[in-house]
Amino acid sequence: MNATLFSYQWLLTPKSKQSQTATHFEQRFNVAMSRARDQLYVVHSVRQEELKEADLKARVLAHFKDPMKGAKPPTSDLSSRCDSDFEREILSQLIERGYRVTPQVGSAGYSIDLVVEGAGERRLAIECDGDKYHGPERWADDMKRQRVLERVGWRFWRCWASSYTLDPEGCMADLLSMLDLLGIKPIEGDSKPYLYTEHRVATPKDQQPPDAEQTSFQPSKPSSGVQIGDRVVIRYLDDNKTASIVVSRDRDDLTTGHVSAFSPLGKQLVGCNEEDEIEFEAGGKVRRVLIVRTEREGRTQQ
Repeated sequence: MNATLFSYQWLLTPKSKQSQTATHFEQRFNVAMSRARDQLYVVHSVRQEELKEADLKARVLAHFKDPMKGAKPPTSDLSSRCDSDFEREILSQLIERGYRVTPQVGSAGYSIDLVVEGAGERRLAIECDGDKYHGPERWADDMKRQRVLERVGWRFWRCWASSYTLDPEGCMADLLSMLDLLGIKPIEGDSKPYLYTEHRVATPKDQQPPDAEQTSFQPSKPSSGVQIGDRVVIRYLDDNKTASIVVSRDRDDLTTGHVSAFSPLGKQLVGCNEEDEIEFEAGGKVRRVLIVRTEREGRTQQ
């Protein structure tokens, strides 16, 4: 799942690189680096050691090697970070079952009561309503906030404190059912470490094996992502229109509900999961799409 992200890239070679230290470059870099709220992708073709130390590009690459230098993962009691006894109760129930839960998670300028994390970046936002922080008078504001966060990929589960008081087992059963539906399982062994960056190296096109582009989209890819033959329900985020399409190997005709796996949209879809947000170019315009649901013969993801 992807949340709001900003992608900034420079395309240079070691021979054509130019040092950027002037004020107007610094302003441009500040805008690029501060726009992202959740993730920042930096695509570069020059290594840090090939740049001058004062070059802004070198400073950005150095920052990505250790963006949280000196910072330590939160070690305080998780329950102390909750805003209410109701949140602490739900937190305790989930921790006892082995789930990884984080209270008061920030996203898009908002705070989420509890977030349960699973493998493959699967996450569920939990809102505990009914306490003084979430009284009836806050309902409209809470729902507005939820809709904003849903547009950037969050999935929510809400529960009123009064409902939990009357039927705690039923509420927990509903929550556990939602977690199971999303593929979020208890963490086995130690919790996963806090990772802030991931570095990937792409193989130059002239060094790739023949037909690498074709073979990279074969249906032998892991079953956790979209594959050729899957039906995908997507929602265009610029006009909120929904479409149901089949990812095809050779057909590319949206009017009949087919998109080629090698088209701009198809390439972005293959390998992605539900609730992922992708971008592709169509007619000279960049469009953003949310993957709502994927269907495959023999099973349906919801």
